[in-house]
Amino acid sequence: MVKLKIFFITVLLSVSFIFGCGETDTGESNTNEDGIVTSRVINNDIVHTITDFEDAGLKKPKSIQADAVDKKTGEAITPKALEVHLGFFKSSLGPKDVEVRLYESHADALTHGVPTAEKTISTVVAFTNALIETTSAESTTTTAGFGAYIVTGNSIIICQSQIEVCDELLKGLKN
Repeated sequence: MVKLKIFFITVLLSVSFIFGCGETDTGESNTNEDGIVTSRVINNDIVHTITDFEDAGLKKPKSIQADAVDKKTGEAITPKALEVHLGFFKSSLGPKDVEVRLYESHADALTHGVPTAEKTISTVVAFTNALIETTSAESTTTTAGFGAYIVTGNSIIICQSQIEVCDELLKGLKN
Protein backbone atom coordinates (compact mmCIF):
# COMPACT_ATOMS: atom_id res chain seq x y z
CA MET A 1 0.00 0.00 0.00
CA VAL A 2 2.85 2.38 0.83
CA LYS A 3 4.54 1.58 -2.49
CA LEU A 4 1.30 2.37 -4.33
CA LYS A 5 1.02 5.75 -2.57
CA ILE A 6 4.64 6.56 -3.41
CA PHE A 7 4.02 5.58 -7.03
CA PHE A 8 0.95 7.86 -7.32
CA ILE A 9 2.73 10.76 -5.62
CA THR A 10 5.71 10.32 -7.95
CA VAL A 11 3.43 10.28 -11.02
CA LEU A 12 1.49 13.31 -9.77
CA LEU A 13 4.68 15.28 -9.10
CA SER A 14 6.15 14.29 -12.47
CA VAL A 15 3.04 15.42 -14.34
CA SER A 16 2.94 18.67 -12.35
CA PHE A 17 6.60 19.31 -13.08
CA ILE A 18 6.19 18.64 -16.81
CA PHE A 19 3.23 21.00 -17.15
CA GLY A 20 4.61 23.60 -14.75
CA CYS A 21 7.95 23.89 -16.56
CA GLY A 22 6.65 23.75 -20.10
CA GLU A 23 7.58 26.14 -22.90
CA THR A 24 5.86 29.49 -23.00
CA ASP A 25 6.00 29.36 -26.80
CA THR A 26 2.44 29.03 -28.01
CA GLY A 27 3.73 28.04 -31.42
CA GLU A 28 1.09 30.09 -33.19
CA SER A 29 2.24 30.99 -36.70
CA ASN A 30 0.44 32.51 -39.68
CA THR A 31 1.34 32.03 -43.32
CA ASN A 32 0.43 33.97 -46.44
CA GLU A 33 -1.18 32.48 -49.57
CA ASP A 34 2.26 31.39 -50.82
CA GLY A 35 2.89 29.37 -47.64
CA ILE A 36 5.46 31.84 -46.28
CA VAL A 37 5.37 32.36 -42.50
CA THR A 38 4.55 36.02 -41.84
CA SER A 39 3.92 36.03 -38.09
CA ARG A 40 4.43 34.11 -34.88
CA VAL A 41 3.29 34.51 -31.26
CA ILE A 42 5.58 33.28 -28.46
CA ASN A 43 6.78 33.91 -24.87
CA ASN A 44 3.56 35.36 -23.49
CA ASP A 45 4.86 35.96 -19.96
CA ILE A 46 8.04 37.94 -20.73
CA VAL A 47 8.33 41.73 -20.38
CA HIS A 48 10.92 43.33 -22.68
CA THR A 49 12.56 46.76 -22.77
CA ILE A 50 14.36 48.37 -25.70
CA THR A 51 17.64 47.59 -23.91
CA ASP A 52 16.88 43.87 -24.29
CA PHE A 53 16.71 44.32 -28.06
CA GLU A 54 19.89 46.42 -28.14
CA ASP A 55 21.67 43.68 -26.19
CA ALA A 56 20.34 41.17 -28.76
CA GLY A 57 21.89 43.13 -31.63
CA LEU A 58 19.41 45.85 -32.62
CA LYS A 59 21.54 48.75 -33.84
CA LYS A 60 20.80 52.46 -33.58
CA PRO A 61 17.19 52.22 -32.40
CA LYS A 62 15.53 55.60 -32.80
CA SER A 63 12.44 56.31 -30.76
CA ILE A 64 9.51 57.34 -32.90
CA GLN A 65 6.16 58.76 -31.83
CA ALA A 66 4.11 55.99 -30.21
CA ASP A 67 0.87 57.96 -30.26
CA ALA A 68 1.06 59.06 -33.91
CA VAL A 69 -2.28 59.47 -35.70
CA ASP A 70 -3.08 58.69 -39.34
CA LYS A 71 -3.77 62.04 -41.02
CA LYS A 72 -6.42 60.57 -43.33
CA THR A 73 -8.43 58.53 -40.81
CA GLY A 74 -7.58 60.16 -37.51
CA GLU A 75 -6.92 56.70 -36.03
CA ALA A 76 -3.88 55.84 -33.93
CA ILE A 77 -1.15 54.15 -35.98
CA THR A 78 0.13 52.11 -33.03
CA PRO A 79 -2.72 52.16 -30.50
CA LYS A 80 -1.77 51.60 -26.86
CA ALA A 81 1.95 51.26 -27.69
CA LEU A 82 4.12 52.67 -24.92
CA GLU A 83 7.23 52.95 -27.11
CA VAL A 84 8.06 52.46 -30.79
CA HIS A 85 11.67 52.15 -32.00
CA LEU A 86 13.13 51.79 -35.47
CA GLY A 87 16.61 50.39 -35.95
CA PHE A 88 18.48 47.79 -37.97
CA PHE A 89 19.79 44.30 -37.34
CA LYS A 90 22.72 42.57 -39.03
CA SER A 91 21.09 39.27 -39.94
CA SER A 92 22.44 36.42 -42.06
CA LEU A 93 20.44 38.04 -44.89
CA GLY A 94 22.37 41.29 -44.45
CA PRO A 95 21.41 44.43 -42.51
CA LYS A 96 17.62 44.71 -42.22
CA ASP A 97 15.28 47.33 -40.78
CA VAL A 98 13.45 46.34 -37.62
CA GLU A 99 10.65 48.11 -35.78
CA VAL A 100 10.05 47.25 -32.12
CA ARG A 101 6.75 48.17 -30.49
CA LEU A 102 6.49 47.86 -26.71
CA TYR A 103 3.17 47.49 -24.89
CA GLU A 104 2.04 47.33 -21.27
CA SER A 105 1.38 43.58 -21.52
CA HIS A 106 1.25 40.58 -23.84
CA ALA A 107 -2.54 40.97 -24.00
CA ASP A 108 -2.17 44.59 -25.22
CA ALA A 109 0.38 43.51 -27.82
CA LEU A 110 -2.06 40.91 -29.13
CA THR A 111 -5.21 43.02 -28.92
CA HIS A 112 -3.89 46.38 -30.10
CA GLY A 113 -0.57 45.59 -31.78
CA VAL A 114 -1.32 42.61 -34.01
CA PRO A 115 -3.98 44.35 -36.14
CA THR A 116 -1.63 47.25 -36.91
CA ALA A 117 1.32 44.89 -37.54
CA GLU A 118 -0.89 42.93 -39.96
CA LYS A 119 -1.83 46.17 -41.66
CA THR A 120 1.84 47.16 -41.92
CA ILE A 121 2.90 43.95 -43.64
CA SER A 122 -0.22 43.68 -45.83
CA THR A 123 0.38 47.22 -47.13
CA VAL A 124 3.91 46.20 -48.12
CA VAL A 125 2.66 43.03 -49.84
CA ALA A 126 0.05 45.01 -51.79
CA PHE A 127 2.68 47.55 -52.85
CA THR A 128 5.12 44.81 -53.87
CA ASN A 129 2.45 42.99 -55.92
CA ALA A 130 1.53 46.23 -57.70
CA LEU A 131 5.20 46.91 -58.38
CA ILE A 132 5.72 43.44 -59.84
CA GLU A 133 2.73 43.87 -62.16
CA THR A 134 4.01 47.22 -63.48
CA THR A 135 7.69 46.37 -64.00
CA SER A 136 9.44 44.01 -66.36
CA ALA A 137 11.04 40.74 -65.35
CA GLU A 138 14.46 42.30 -65.85
CA SER A 139 13.77 45.06 -63.33
CA THR A 140 16.08 45.20 -60.33
CA THR A 141 13.61 47.24 -58.27
CA THR A 142 12.92 45.83 -54.82
CA THR A 143 10.98 47.06 -51.84
CA ALA A 144 12.50 47.61 -48.43
CA GLY A 145 9.24 47.08 -46.59
CA PHE A 146 8.33 45.04 -43.57
CA GLY A 147 7.26 41.50 -44.36
CA ALA A 148 6.85 39.68 -41.04
CA TYR A 149 6.47 40.08 -37.29
CA ILE A 150 6.78 38.19 -34.03
CA VAL A 151 4.86 38.91 -30.84
CA THR A 152 7.07 38.08 -27.88
CA GLY A 153 5.86 39.02 -24.43
CA ASN A 154 4.83 42.67 -24.35
CA SER A 155 6.51 43.48 -27.67
CA ILE A 156 6.06 43.15 -31.40
CA ILE A 157 9.13 42.85 -33.63
CA ILE A 158 8.35 43.84 -37.23
CA CYS A 159 11.11 42.88 -39.65
CA GLN A 160 12.09 43.80 -43.16
CA SER A 161 11.58 41.10 -45.76
CA GLN A 162 10.91 37.87 -43.88
CA ILE A 163 10.39 36.25 -40.49
CA GLU A 164 13.90 34.76 -40.36
CA VAL A 165 15.23 38.24 -39.59
CA CYS A 166 12.89 38.42 -36.57
CA ASP A 167 13.89 34.89 -35.56
CA GLU A 168 17.59 35.79 -35.54
CA LEU A 169 17.01 38.88 -33.41
CA LEU A 170 14.79 36.87 -31.08
CA LYS A 171 17.56 34.30 -30.54
CA GLY A 172 19.70 37.06 -29.05
CA LEU A 173 17.10 38.02 -26.44
CA LYS A 174 17.76 36.75 -22.95
CA ASN A 175 14.68 35.00 -21.64
